[in-house]
Amino acid sequence: MPHVSLIYGDLSDGEKERARKRAEEIDESLCGLTFEVSSLALCKTDTLDKTTESWEMLELCDLNKKDFA
Repeated sequence: MPHVSLIYGDLSDGEKERARKRAEEIDESLCGLTFEVSSLALCKTDTLDKTTESWEMLELCDLNKKDFA
């Protein structure tokens, strides 16, 4: 399931919305922020591990390379 997590955990929709609003209070430019992705990591994860300590990076792909094997 490819995705980008900016906040991680079992949070309710209300908690996620409060976090979004708090980030916007800190810096309005965070909402609507764009960025270029230069690499992708494939990780083996245990969905029960909420600390992410057991997560293992399997592969890192540099998207700036001109030739992909």
